[in-house]
Amino acid sequence: MPKNIIFITVLAVLLTMSANICYAFLGLPGTDSLDNLNLVAATQVFDINGQLISKLFEENRIVVTINNMSPYVQQAIIANEDTRFYNHFGIDPLGILRAIVVNIRKGSLVEGGSTITQQLAKNMFLTQERTIIRKAKEALLAIIIENKFSKQEIMQAYLNQIYFGEGAYGVEAAAQMYFGKHAKELSLSESAMLAGLPRGPNIYSPYIDMKAALDRRAMVLAGMVKEGYISEQEAQQAKAEPITLAGKKKRIVQASYFLDHVANELVGRYGANRVYKGGLKVYTTLDIKQQQAAEAVLGQLQGAVLALDPKNGYVKAMVGGRNYEESQINRVFAEVRQPGSAFKPFLYATALNQGLTANAIIIDEPININGYSPVNYDKKYRGPVTMKKALRWSVNVAAVKIGQQVGIDQVLTLAKSMGITTLTPEDDNLASALGGLTQGTNLWELTTAYTAFANSGVFSKPMVIVKVLDENDQVLEEGKVIQHSVLKPETAYILTDMLKGVLQDGTATPANLGRPAAGKTGTTDNYETAWFIGYTPDILVGIYVGNDNRKPVSISGTEVSALWGKMVSKIVANTPPTDFSIPPNVIAGIPICANTGKLAGSGCKETEYSAFIQGTQPAVENRPKSWLTPGDREQQQPEQPERKQPFWKWPWSRLPSF
Repeated sequence: MPKNIIFITVLAVLLTMSANICYAFLGLPGTDSLDNLNLVAATQVFDINGQLISKLFEENRIVVTINNMSPYVQQAIIANEDTRFYNHFGIDPLGILRAIVVNIRKGSLVEGGSTITQQLAKNMFLTQERTIIRKAKEALLAIIIENKFSKQEIMQAYLNQIYFGEGAYGVEAAAQMYFGKHAKELSLSESAMLAGLPRGPNIYSPYIDMKAALDRRAMVLAGMVKEGYISEQEAQQAKAEPITLAGKKKRIVQASYFLDHVANELVGRYGANRVYKGGLKVYTTLDIKQQQAAEAVLGQLQGAVLALDPKNGYVKAMVGGRNYEESQINRVFAEVRQPGSAFKPFLYATALNQGLTANAIIIDEPININGYSPVNYDKKYRGPVTMKKALRWSVNVAAVKIGQQVGIDQVLTLAKSMGITTLTPEDDNLASALGGLTQGTNLWELTTAYTAFANSGVFSKPMVIVKVLDENDQVLEEGKVIQHSVLKPETAYILTDMLKGVLQDGTATPANLGRPAAGKTGTTDNYETAWFIGYTPDILVGIYVGNDNRKPVSISGTEVSALWGKMVSKIVANTPPTDFSIPPNVIAGIPICANTGKLAGSGCKETEYSAFIQGTQPAVENRPKSWLTPGDREQQQPEQPERKQPFWKWPWSRLPSF
């Protein structure tokens, strides 16, 4: 080994005399990247309030300038890694000779004689192979680096590059990993402990062996005394200082599904290399408190949760499954399922668009339409009911009658305009009135569609990224809110008013927050999937529960609405209640008798309060406009309009319960 070191030293000096020739001969990489500290740096991801959520990296590194590092770290590294750092020209012949002597005395390879500049050259530009050629390249690159850069630039690059163990590259990441503070805040004692790590990160880590870490710290402090950086008294005081560790944190962090989604968007725009190595700062729409509430909801149930701000489409929380370590599949997107009655708001919005009012009467009774006999989830029939009551109690017979009247093709057209992309021509049948679709939909699209109901008819496209900065804090992009109108404000408000009843006195009473809120349950056949999509004026949350293997979950949309209520009550706990904006030509709170559709009088057994466009509300003497009133009973089996496929080929097995 001593002969090899002598050979390398002589070779490096000779090569320096003809650097240009050596570049071509040895195939050396360029060193210009050192100019901009082009090191591998982690991308930092922040929530909507500027709180750091996590980092995206292959190597956990945060690049900082030398002015943002404790001077003790620099002194400790020099004293123990390269005492002649400020005197040599990249390689240190005296250091090599000293290493030779030490190695001979010890009878083994104890010191290698590599300078800080050589270590930087090897780690930044070369492989870790142990060959004479690689050592020759390392020596030559060290000399070239010394000629191109100042000692401070070299030290800065080295301290940002070196590995300190526990996945931390660079002194800033190490300071945060071990002590929970920035590199510039490190004490002498902490700096000495960090400086001792690069020689053996797995040996001297205080997380692994505190005694070994303290012994190594003492050696580093002794080296600093020897080189005159500190006094013996300062060294003793530093050794007496207790070490307080930040505590190891699991790599699996909250919002893992959301982070994966953000990373995928970024890689699509900037490429994986820049995302995982470019030190970007990504400011997202996520609200970490809402995310925590969402993650607490599912428990041992499989499913997904998505929270949006309906006013702008900001994704506030995303949970793609009950356990990220168990499965990284993001069920917000990946699971396409039958929506059941959670699809009915598209049907009722279509009816409102065509002029039907909330007090229109539909007869809930057994029907048979060319062999199709839908039943209600509770197997009961209520007789005459208003459209509002039919929706809040998720009456299947009423939904099918309305679907036949308005045309399922019109319902599908509206749903498509609101972002549902999985609909097919085969869905143009009455089963779709109950959410029995050919393919189904996912939580992302179904929840997003409800933004129009919550936001006065304006659809808000979901977004997750507010702003991206590069490593120099220059803005690379700023997110733009994308919206378009899909419903008249009057339709959106009246439908919302009807959906309020679902929480007040319908299938989702467990979700009642005691403040204005609306939503719809959905339970598919055999309890395969249970849904609740609900919203206040400020937050929209969709939840589905369903096993990956499609085995029954044995819970209904009503029970999922209880999960929604538990989650949203935490989110809105410290905010004053607000109500949905009423369009100027709409009047609300009109008392209606739920069994006649007329203004509620003293003899009304069930009163509900409905909203109307001015001029369409019932008067005392007028019978409300309606379809299929009690006088229409002879039309129990109305003629079925021509369809693209015969009724006996309809997918009856997909019919939902409620």
